[in-house]
Amino acid sequence: MSERLAELLERIETLLDAGESRAAELRALLAELPAEEVEELFGEMDSEGRQEVLRLLEPEMAAEVLGGVDEHIQEEIADALSDRELAEIVEEMDSDEAADTIRHLEPEEQERVLDLLEDETEEEVRGLLQHEEDTAGDLMMAELAAINQDALVAEAIEELRAKADEVKQLYSVYLVDDARKLQGVLSLRDMVLARPGMPLKALMEPVPVTVTPSMDQEEVAALFRKYDIVSAPVVDAEGVLVGRITVDDVLDVIDEEAWEDLSRAVGVDALSFHARSLFSISAGRLPWLILGLFGGLLSARILAHFQLALSQVLTLAFFVPVITALGGNIGIQSATIMVRGLATGEVKSRSLRLRMLRELTVSGLNGLVIGVISYFVVWIWLGDRGLGTVVSLSMLSVVVWATTTGTLVPIVLSAIGVDPAYATGPFVTTTNDVVDLTIYMLIAHQLSFLLT
Repeated sequence: MSERLAELLERIETLLDAGESRAAELRALLAELPAEEVEELFGEMDSEGRQEVLRLLEPEMAAEVLGGVDEHIQEEIADALSDRELAEIVEEMDSDEAADTIRHLEPEEQERVLDLLEDETEEEVRGLLQHEEDTAGDLMMAELAAINQDALVAEAIEELRAKADEVKQLYSVYLVDDARKLQGVLSLRDMVLARPGMPLKALMEPVPVTVTPSMDQEEVAALFRKYDIVSAPVVDAEGVLVGRITVDDVLDVIDEEAWEDLSRAVGVDALSFHARSLFSISAGRLPWLILGLFGGLLSARILAHFQLALSQVLTLAFFVPVITALGGNIGIQSATIMVRGLATGEVKSRSLRLRMLRELTVSGLNGLVIGVISYFVVWIWLGDRGLGTVVSLSMLSVVVWATTTGTLVPIVLSAIGVDPAYATGPFVTTTNDVVDLTIYMLIAHQLSFLLT
C-alpha cells in the first residue's frame, strides 16, 4: 500500500471511530475516491469497518467496489447486509458480477434478494445462475450491443445511444438475424466512419471466435490469449447469442488459475489463505505436511535397511542430502516446464514423444556432466575413486529418473483429467526423494566391492 493510501486509511478509521458526528465528512471523503482505491482500502480494514464504509457509498459506487473486492470479502459483506441493502447494490452491478455476488448466498437468501430486483435484472441474473461455476456461462454478462444485421448505420448508432447506460463496456457490435443467431461483428470505428445509410450487413466481419456457456474458463482464457481479443460472444448450441465475456473477467481468471496452480505446487489449499479461522488455515496445510512426514520416515527406513553398508563406509552418508536435493530440484524443474507447456497449449499430444525424447537426451547430457564433476570432487576431496564411481553413477541415474518422472507425471495427470499442477506438489517431490535415496543405496550395495 502506498504512503498516500496508508494516510487515507488512518483518516477513514479516525472518522469511523467518531461515529455519526462525522459521518457526513466521511461520506464526502469517500465520494472523492476512485472505486479501485476503496477496494484496496477494504483489504486493509476490519469487517465492521468495511460494512460501515459500504453503507456510506452511493449504490453505484458500492456496486463497483463490492464487485471488485476479493471473493472472501465480498461474501463477508453480502452476508452482513440486509436483503434490501444487498438488492439495491446488486441492481447497479453488471449482470455477471451480480450473479457472482448472489451465487454464494444461501438458497433461501438468494431467492429473497432476487425477488427484490427489477424484473429485467432478475431474469438476467437467474439465467446466469443456471451455469456452473468456472465456466464461460459463469463469466459472461448479459449486457451487450446486439443489433439486427439488416439495420442501417444511422439506426444502429441511435440504438447504441439508447443502450449507453446499460452497456458500459462497448468494444464492438454483434450483428444477429431475426432469430438472434450471431452472424458477424462490427467494430465501432468502422461503424462511425461508414455512411449513415449503409446497411450493417455490408460492413460486418466474421466473428473470430465464439465460446459456449459450458466451456471451461481456462479454455476461454487460452482463446483470448491465442486470438488477442478484448471480448468474445457466447452462443448456445443453436448459435443464438446469449452473452459476452470481456477481457477484464479473463484477467481475473488468469490470476485465479495462477494462484491455484501455485497453491497446488507448494501443497497449500488455495482457499486457506483467506480462511476465516486458524483451524481452517491449519486444515488446508496439514495434510501435505503429514505426507512429507511419512515420506521422511520412509526415507529413514530405507537408510536403516542399508545401515550395515553405511556403518562400513560412513562417507556414503555425506552425499545423501546432495542426491535428494538434486533429484528434487530437477524433478520440479522438469515438471514445471511440462505443466507450463500443457497449460499454454505449447505441448500437443502429437508432439509428446518428441518432447520426451528431447527431455531424456538433455537429462542424459546433464547427468553425464554432473556425474563426471561428482566423481572428481569425491576423488579430490576424499581420495576414494570407488566412492566417486558410486556417487557419479547415482547422480546420473537420479538426473535421468527425476527428469523422466517430472516430464511424465504432468502428462499422465492431464490425460486422466487431474490438474497437472499437482505434479510439482509435495506428493511428487516426496516420492522423488524416496526413490532417489533408494537408487543411491542400491547402487552402493551393488558396487560395494569398490568401497573401502
